[in-house]
Amino acid sequence: MSIVQRIQEHLANPPSTEDGESWDTKPSPPFSADEIAAMERKLGHSLPAETRALLEYCSGFDGGTLECFDFWGRDETFAYPKSLRERFRCIAVDGAGNFWFYWKGAGSGDLGPVFYYQHEGPMYFYQCDSLVQFVDEWLREMTPPYKSLINDVYEFRIRPIKELNNDLLTREAAMAGGDEVLRAFAEPLEQDVMIYDFRSAKPGDGVDLRYLDFIAAHPKWPILAGRGRSTFLRKLKRFFFGRAQ
Repeated sequence: MSIVQRIQEHLANPPSTEDGESWDTKPSPPFSADEIAAMERKLGHSLPAETRALLEYCSGFDGGTLECFDFWGRDETFAYPKSLRERFRCIAVDGAGNFWFYWKGAGSGDLGPVFYYQHEGPMYFYQCDSLVQFVDEWLREMTPPYKSLINDVYEFRIRPIKELNNDLLTREAAMAGGDEVLRAFAEPLEQDVMIYDFRSAKPGDGVDLRYLDFIAAHPKWPILAGRGRSTFLRKLKRFFFGRAQ
């Protein structure tokens, strides 16, 4: 079943919430052919047929489990650290300070991947590969038995919070791993910096910046660098020696 057929089925036979009420889900007007063409020019590639069909059917939704759901999205203005805001295009918000977004320039030939921002941290997660998959999981979230990848990531069921930063790379490992993108990104950074690479992430993978000072982001790819929150001793060493020892 295509994603448009899934939506039509949901609208024709609205499932009930867990409290027995009906979901009030309304599709927003579709994108025009000119608007879709403008998206493709901005992205630098043509969109897959199923994604185009989705955009030709609607541009997002009102109602359901999300406060706002806009397939193309808007520039983000609430993310932290502030220097990352211009990199994100927010497509959905939950009304509690959390949102889902595209990472500009990190596309996969589709609208996506979709990432999730959790404001208590903040934490960044890989949600899913594409907009089509995100819409499908959103529909699952509203359909008995209400099991969805969106909830699994949202509730930390895939990766507990305490495991999030296990995938951080040292600068030394990033330099020695044979990945030219990582090597070039890591080379000018200081020795104590840690790096998180979302390019090979799976749903639920992510990084918790609660205990890291954000340092830099790759100019194109979803790769972040940070270091452990500064202690008084580290500040003294940086003052006297210029680099963390």
